[in-house]
Amino acid sequence: MNWFNLSVLGWVILIIALAIAAHMLGVPTLWIAIGTLALLGIGIIASVAKSKPRI
Repeated sequence: MNWFNLSVLGWVILIIALAIAAHMLGVPTLWIAIGTLALLGIGIIASVAKSKPRI
């Protein structure tokens, strides 16, 4: 397993935990979906930035 996969897996676990917590607090589903997509995008960008080859 490389660093990219490990980083994305960590982000996915964090996003799922935050979405469940938001649901338990009564946040509307639309806002949970918007937040999830935004965090997923940030996670992918951060993972790619960390795993790019160094020259």
